[in-house]
Amino acid sequence: MTSQGQSLNSTLDDNCQVNFRGTLLTIDSYLGDQDVERLKFLCRDSIASKNLEKCGSALDIFDYLMAEERLSEEDPFFLAELLYIIKQKVLLRHLRYTKEQVEHWLPGRRKVSPFRNLLYELSEDISSENLKSMIFLLRESIPKVQMTSLSFLAYLEKQDKIAEDNLTLLEDLCKKIVPNLMRKIDKYKREKASQVVASSVAKETESLHQGEKELFSRSDINQLLGALPQEVSWQDEHAQRNGDRATPVSVEMLGASVDTLTSETSTKETAVYRMDRKHRGLCVVVNNHSFTSLSKRPGTNKDAGLSR
Repeated sequence: MTSQGQSLNSTLDDNCQVNFRGTLLTIDSYLGDQDVERLKFLCRDSIASKNLEKCGSALDIFDYLMAEERLSEEDPFFLAELLYIIKQKVLLRHLRYTKEQVEHWLPGRRKVSPFRNLLYELSEDISSENLKSMIFLLRESIPKVQMTSLSFLAYLEKQDKIAEDNLTLLEDLCKKIVPNLMRKIDKYKREKASQVVASSVAKETESLHQGEKELFSRSDINQLLGALPQEVSWQDEHAQRNGDRATPVSVEMLGASVDTLTSETSTKETAVYRMDRKHRGLCVVVNNHSFTSLSKRPGTNKDAGLSR
């Protein structure tokens, strides 16, 4: 009986695999060459580059994703995410997803990195004329081959000219040729900065539980500075209490010393931050009680109460 049961389970598993592969075959039939190029680009962090180069169809990509256990009948969400990004949302029904379900689950389940998403979104807005101008500016370092906006960005990444923490070249190109794309880059940098801060706060909490004194290491601060724009406006710690305007603090001053962060402010006034917008952004308040080189600051408890 045991042998018969195992044989039956094996047959059912085989049938499920066949059915799922049939679903992938159906999805592949609706995808064109441009879709395949987009999928290959979005999977650059999930499939080895030597394997991606061999992929001539979506089926090849699906095979590698299944081999890497990133795609299965039990969890096809990564493919749903990919189809959603390349705007093939009508195909989600083959995976038994709706567009609304994917949008709801993406924040917690996304596998395509923010950097990869940024490059893909930029490529969508780089016209053929824009691309021609960008290639012209980099002619000495770009091979004379036919390129799409995606292959152009992939080449820059492969040559280490752009990276998750190095967008200088990309920013220069966009500023000169497609200035409106800077909004997407700035949005990416803001979100990355907030992730760095959140990570630092998590480390701080863990350190406190372990009895460590240091709240933020120098590497944490340097990582935060690298993710922030070149100039950041911070609210002066007494502005809200005294009704004064906020005073700007430069990035250089921010990195000078964690212990003196709240006292090193500029005397120049800047415009009051608008609070009548629909989306007002995020505010990160660093409220230190313990320091490595100064005595503890018990007054911080009162400040924390006022900030609520």
